[in-house]
Amino acid sequence: MYRRWFGWAPAAALMALLGAAGCDSNDATPDAATPRQDGGSGGSGAFALASIVINADGTRVTYLQAIDSLDDGPFDNVQAIEAPGNGVIMGGDGRVFLGLAEQPVWIRYELSAEGRLEETGRVSFLGIGASAIDYGNAYVDENTAVSVFTSLALAVIWNPSTMEIVGEVELPHLVVDGYETEVWTTEAHDGLVYIPGRWANWDTGRIREGVSTTILDPHARRIVGIAEDDRCASGGRVVFDEAGYAYVMGDGRNYSIQMFANAAGTTAPENCILRIAPGETDFEEDYYYTIPSLTGGLEVIDELSTAQQGTGIGFAKMFYPDELPEGVEPIDFAFWSVPAHRLWRIVLADPPTAEVVEGIPFSAIGFTPGAYDGRLYSGESEDGSTSDVYETDPEVNRATLRFSMDGYFAGLYPLN
Repeated sequence: MYRRWFGWAPAAALMALLGAAGCDSNDATPDAATPRQDGGSGGSGAFALASIVINADGTRVTYLQAIDSLDDGPFDNVQAIEAPGNGVIMGGDGRVFLGLAEQPVWIRYELSAEGRLEETGRVSFLGIGASAIDYGNAYVDENTAVSVFTSLALAVIWNPSTMEIVGEVELPHLVVDGYETEVWTTEAHDGLVYIPGRWANWDTGRIREGVSTTILDPHARRIVGIAEDDRCASGGRVVFDEAGYAYVMGDGRNYSIQMFANAAGTTAPENCILRIAPGETDFEEDYYYTIPSLTGGLEVIDELSTAQQGTGIGFAKMFYPDELPEGVEPIDFAFWSVPAHRLWRIVLADPPTAEVVEGIPFSAIGFTPGAYDGRLYSGESEDGSTSDVYETDPEVNRATLRFSMDGYFAGLYPLN
């Protein structure tokens, strides 16, 4: 969620660079924001592939296309749907949804008979006062999705089949004076939605200490609980194990709390792993493991990901300070673009264990990885112009190069 890494001023609606409705669903989109509709390969269209391209002037373009096979790469964006800005993409039940960065609109795409992505519906959130699709979204089931709007402190429940809004839940606790709120990597599991709360003040260089996870029941339209802990800072995605434990890693808002401390000559709390027991709504008091204690001293620089919920296997990139070139220090966002980060597997247990993923190169931060069929797909890139996408098998902890593509890899979604 850092545009500052590329020289943009941060705001509440920043997309995660670790890498991201109340009106008539037929509202027209102005020409300047209309996605191009050619949508892909014209073949069988097994997957939707997403890419973010960051231009030399810092502007961003989102691309989405249908591809027949992961073996058909390298992939360019010539035939892709194109939308301005850092869009949000979400998949579910063979459909893919594009959330616009310049309007509060979700557009649904499905595979046409010709094997291309075809628009089949849209829903606008303009009527609730939103200006764009925010980055905290979750697909729950074929009739339920949740979009969180931090500027409104509101979770909006909508139906991805009818493309209509069906309810709202207020989230006043997400408003903290002196900080901007971020809720990206919101996750759905067993009918509930888990909303991370992160707070930053980019003008003063402060990350609010503490981890917060809001648990929402979208069908009952109520908050089930708010898990909070002050032992580390800024937790992200929830990852579940087979027994139902929910693990959250405080990553310091992608090492930012450590970076600001480095610049100020102070000490920040170490990043850590916390967990919520099955059926509970708060973090366990006696479960706490720091990341450096698991990695031999390395700190994590992005949030927890997983190839499949319920496995208890997570992934995250660790920062290797010794890989920084002379003259680059972790005191501003310049070091994010240096290939000084590497993917690790974390087995979430008591105690957890961590080890580097075999076969994966050092890279810049990039975007959050994607998952399909029990495999993790991460785009590894040195400068963002192209990405090598690696497929990691969690069981053997080994990555292999699967395909290359233009821009940053931003997600892979099955269309079957």
